[in-house]
Amino acid sequence: MECSNCDCCYIGQTKRCLETRIKEHKSNIKKDVNNYNVVSKHRVENEHEFDWTNTKILHQEKNNRKREIAEMIYIKRHLNSINLKKNTEGLPSVYDFILIHV
Repeated sequence: MECSNCDCCYIGQTKRCLETRIKEHKSNIKKDVNNYNVVSKHRVENEHEFDWTNTKILHQEKNNRKREIAEMIYIKRHLNSINLKKNTEGLPSVYDFILIHV
């Protein structure tokens, strides 16, 4: 998901329907500020909005572990990602240079 106001993006994996996941991200902002996800934090702290209608599926994979690895790779490759760095801890940093320059 790309921010409509800056070059930031959010990358996430799900086995569920994309529309369902987008609805969850949109409604998260209605929760207590202490329970905001990174998308809601970006929206509130920067007064930005995401381009919900042009969200793209980057990769499809049925296997959960492979999906998680693909997510880590996409996060590392997008330097403007707002994802938490803990989302990529399962991918050794030795691959960082290769992933960024591929």
